[in-house]
Amino acid sequence: MAELTEPTESTEATELTGLVADVLQMAPAEVTEDTGPATTAAWTSLRHVQIVARVEQTYGVRLTAREVRGCRSVGALRGVLAEKRETT
Repeated sequence: MAELTEPTESTEATELTGLVADVLQMAPAEVTEDTGPATTAAWTSLRHVQIVARVEQTYGVRLTAREVRGCRSVGALRGVLAEKRETT
């Protein structure tokens, strides 16, 4: 029987990249830390809400309104998730 392990940062990073790519309908290879509404036309306000909802559902976290507004790139989103992980 396979042993269950905690997700590593690299698997979490890949999962987040895949999540964002899926919502934006992009190839995961096109998603970088700088991917956000300023750099990607597909990242609209509606897609932003969809990304946040998927992140909350996938990672079992709740983002505050301030955190949602601050997540203007994949890197910023990754930072918020890291902070959430440290406080739990």
